[in-house]
Amino acid sequence: GWSLMLDNVQMTLADESEEYAAFVEKFKPKKTTDDCYTPPEIYDVVADWVADRYGLDRADFVRPFWPGGDYEREEYPGGCVVVDNPPFSIFTKCCAFYARHHIPFFLFGPGLTITSCCKYCTAVIVADQITFANGAKVKCNFASNLYGAKIITTAPLLNEYITACESQNQKANL
Repeated sequence: GWSLMLDNVQMTLADESEEYAAFVEKFKPKKTTDDCYTPPEIYDVVADWVADRYGLDRADFVRPFWPGGDYEREEYPGGCVVVDNPPFSIFTKCCAFYARHHIPFFLFGPGLTITSCCKYCTAVIVADQITFANGAKVKCNFASNLYGAKIITTAPLLNEYITACESQNQKANL
């Protein structure tokens, strides 16, 4: 590796100063809630709950949100239900799109601004945070057009299932 001699003291990159580390950190891409990928066990718990709650077949669930994907151009077969975690930066736009196209959905949504969807669907409050695959802890709720005319509802059992997941109960700094 690279090294530097200063006053007969050899330094390596591993010996970088705190100041230099802070300087380098400024140039690293920052993670946003759009970079939060759902742990598989969390998706499974949510999808199982949605299937049980509404009598749906998980084989009909589609997940159009992935890096480089375009949910507006995705093929939505008849009878499908979107159960996925969209980028929170376009969350309300996604709800409006699915409502306008009469596509059933149950979406992960931002915890603090979940009611932004209420013009298009029902806000489903679970009131807890989810630890995502990148380690980010984000307050989440859900939005769905499967509830009919309700504006807001709660899902305490779904919340229990999510918080019971192993990925949500790992100690920090293992």
